[in-house]
Parts: sequence; structure tokens; C-alpha cells
Amino acid sequence: MNFNQGFYERLASLSNFKEFTNFQNYADVPEDWYVVITDVISSTKAIEQGKYKDVNITGALSLVAVVNLNPDGNCPFIFGGDGVTFLISGQMIEDTLSVLADNRRLVKSAFNLSLRVGYVSVKEIYQSGYQLKVAKHRVSTTYSQLFILGNGIDYAESLIKNPRCADKYLIPENYKITKIANYSGFDCPFEDVGSHKEETISVIIKVRTDDFQYQNIIYKEILEEIEFIFGSFEGCHPLSLSKFKFINSKSDRAKILIKVRLDKKRGIDKYLRTIFLKLSFLITPLYIRIIKKLFPTKNDVTSAADYKKFDGTLKMTLACYSEQREDFQKYLQELKEQGKIYFGLHISNRALVTCLLVNHEVHLVDSADGGYALAAKQLKQQLAVIQG
Repeated sequence: MNFNQGFYERLASLSNFKEFTNFQNYADVPEDWYVVITDVISSTKAIEQGKYKDVNITGALSLVAVVNLNPDGNCPFIFGGDGVTFLISGQMIEDTLSVLADNRRLVKSAFNLSLRVGYVSVKEIYQSGYQLKVAKHRVSTTYSQLFILGNGIDYAESLIKNPRCADKYLIPENYKITKIANYSGFDCPFEDVGSHKEETISVIIKVRTDDFQYQNIIYKEILEEIEFIFGSFEGCHPLSLSKFKFINSKSDRAKILIKVRLDKKRGIDKYLRTIFLKLSFLITPLYIRIIKKLFPTKNDVTSAADYKKFDGTLKMTLACYSEQREDFQKYLQELKEQGKIYFGLHISNRALVTCLLVNHEVHLVDSADGGYALAAKQLKQQLAVIQG
């Protein structure tokens, strides 16, 4: 195996989320790796049309398709609500692009959404003068989360979305699919999870500088203010087991699952599998309750939840009271007016949970009705004002 192939596995795992602020914990990504980015084109419009669940699941499908290429490995990724940012080794890039091209086909046929898939070599990012460093945070016994530092991801995204040069970095529509996507382990058995307080918010915060030392200071201040306003991160965890409800066969999420599971199925096979899936929506809740009784120490959805992350921006989905959110929003606005940050914040009263039950069990969390995608829209509008 190429030495760089196992780069991410060899990184030491940080035990505390707050350690993302210490740039000494990060290592440069090898030059022969790639940044791969997927996102739903016109996701804001789709969300405004009530398709926020379709948009969210489209991102999750991209993730599980890539993870299943090497289920025993540890795929470095950041889930952003309407898409995913991956770091992919040179040895894996061809298979990754192939399954994502196949995934793009499914997204179009099942949800009538267009998935953008682009990739940029880390070597090109470095040669253009940008930085890309990573660290790894152990969230649970089953899941280690990627931290990203530097402006390399922003640069890669700008290339992929720039119409003047995007053709060089996007997978073409006629891309030859040599490996089809495998969605084993993909699940979303829960209805939207109501807040155990009053609100569930998704917030994205970006410090207005590329200077790591200054970023470190500002993000530490923000973390301290979060704990002052909300209490501990555990206290504002967006998921509470008492609020979970399983989907039934007539729910929107069940219909989405059926579309995914029956992709490429035809005739009698499709008919029989449809019946089996509808029965499974009745059996699954009972099965999970039995497992929890027999194995009470098994990780639950909350312990392996991906609800706070750092990819050069601080992203969090939190449960809070309205008064707390108002205080936090006022604090962020003050930082913005001082020229220290950009931010976007979306308010809901529910969380959206999508599960990847592969070897590295992880539960992706966003706030309902738009979440990170709408928060990102606000942040980009602020960026456009400054850059304009």
C-alpha cells in the first residue's frame, strides 16, 4: 500500500471537540490526494419548494456510496446538509468518481434534483498558494470526525462552481460508470425529531481571516460564549431519545427509502421488495426496542451524532430556548459588525436525522426545513457584500 494511502488512519484522534482551535493538531494533506465536493444545484429553490428532506438525503446518499467503497477504512468527510466534502486518496479517486456519477443518476431519477460532483487535486491547491490541513476527532467508538483547517476547500469550491473553468473540475454528464454505487447501511428510520427545548438551530460561523493564530483566538472566544449562553454542548445536544418517533410506510421518508432501495429493480423483484420494505417499517421499531433491552450499553443515536463540526467554518446544530438563541444571534451580529466573522443561522423546532449504519456508525444531524443549506445562503450573502 502506498504510504499516503493510510495517511488519515495514522492521524492521532483528538478526544475533545474544542481541540479544533489548536492548529498544532493538524497535518498537511498529501499532494496525491483529492478534494471531492458534491452539492445539490439550486438547493435553496428546492428547499423553498418543500423538498428539504430530498436535498438532505441526496447529500447522505453521496456519502454512503463513497464510504461503501472501503467500509473497513475511515473515510474523511464533512456533511454540509445539501452535499459532502471528501478527501480522497489518489488510489481511490477513480472508483469514487464512478460511484458518485452513478449516484448523480439516482438523484435525478428519484428526486428530480441535479447533483454537482467536482474534484480538485491537493497538489493544484498547494501550487496555487492555498493551505489544506486536517485533524481527526473521535466522536464515538464507531465514528471519527474530520477537522479541516486552511483555505484550500474554499479555493476548490470556487473552481468547481466557477462557470469559466468548472468544466475542468466537474464530472461530465457522459462520464463512464465503471463501478456502481452501493447504498448498504443507508437508513433514515426516524421522523423529524422535535426539540427538547423550544428550538433547533443550525449555525455556520467563519472567521474573517486566513491567519491561523487569529482564528484560534476568535473561535475560542466563540466556544466560551456558547457555553456561557447555552451551557455545555451536551446540554444543547439536538437529539433527545424521548423525542424519537419511527416512520411508517406512508411517510415521506419511507417513500424516499423505498425509491433508493428499489433503484435498478424491475418487475416481480421490485414488487416483492416493495412489500418487504413496507413490512420492515412495522418490524424495525420492535426490533430496535428488543436490541436496546438486550444490549443497553450499545451506542445510541445521540452518542454517534454528527451535530458539530469544523471544516474551516464552525458548523453546529443545537437545541435551545428562544431567549438563548436571541442572545447568541445578537452576539454573532456584534462580531460581524466588528469585522471578525461571517455567519448564517437557521431556526427550526425539529432536527433531521439520517443514519449511516456501516462499520463506522454515524448519524447525520441538521435542523429541519433547510438547516445548513439556508444558513450557508446567509453566510454567502454576507461574503458577496464584502467582496462586491
